[in-house]
Amino acid sequence: MRYRRLIVIAAVAAALAAVVASFYISFGRDQRGVTVAQQTQSTPSAGVSPTRISAATQPRATTVHLVRNATPQPSWQPHPGPVPILVYHALGTPPPSEPYPGLYVSRQEFEAQMRWLARNGYQAVTLDELMSAWYHGGMLPAKPIVITFDNGYPAQVSFTPAVLSRYGWPGVLNEITAGHLRPAQLKQVLAIGWEVDSHSVNHPDLTTLSPAELRYQVVASRRFLQRTLRIPADSFCYPSSEYDSAVIAAVRAAGYSNATTENGGYASRDRPFELNRFEIEGGQGVAGLAADLRGG
Repeated sequence: MRYRRLIVIAAVAAALAAVVASFYISFGRDQRGVTVAQQTQSTPSAGVSPTRISAATQPRATTVHLVRNATPQPSWQPHPGPVPILVYHALGTPPPSEPYPGLYVSRQEFEAQMRWLARNGYQAVTLDELMSAWYHGGMLPAKPIVITFDNGYPAQVSFTPAVLSRYGWPGVLNEITAGHLRPAQLKQVLAIGWEVDSHSVNHPDLTTLSPAELRYQVVASRRFLQRTLRIPADSFCYPSSEYDSAVIAAVRAAGYSNATTENGGYASRDRPFELNRFEIEGGQGVAGLAADLRGG
């Protein structure tokens, strides 16, 4: 599946306008034009203060609530061991002409998988929280899992936040910074506690680039996220999971603290720049997800 990402990017882009229309039905816009999620939980989670998006000139501010696991909870404990990371790509129904329909996970299937995780005791956290627990004395829930979304497709910010918020979970969006989601869409998920990280500028095979081109892909994408969104963007996601020692060195030099692959298995703290992830494909259902986690 590593070589199919660019094809899927083009296919999904055609559906952008229709999905964005539905996006505005479920999400509000504040007075400054920054799109933020309307209240994502019926009541704020215990111990979490709501984040208020406001400006001095606003007659009425829009309030959003951080999902519970956007901040460490009292029951969390040290967790130095391996942690599963999932990766999703396109969400929805593939178009008839799509040559790789497996990259599309239906919304019903995604909801069923999240429901199964919750019922089996998993709790989603961000990569930043995972790094904090592994290297800086932070805490995690008893069965942590990281749920990532690659490339930056509209459904990843218009549909999945509402699903994950049912369980108090944040997601991690790996964004291609050239021509994908708008800053307002990224701010919308950041406002509820998601993490946004770099997936390069335009998704090339990094192993084929010159040193200057490689540096541009890993540095410019991070700088864009840092300057536009005022976030650390400490994690890098290798496009199509293509990387080698030179790519790892460039990612380290750009200041990232970790990087994710699509190598199957649990991620472990001894290889922060080669974090394994389970790629979730359409049709594998709850049974396939459960098998991945058991086998990992």
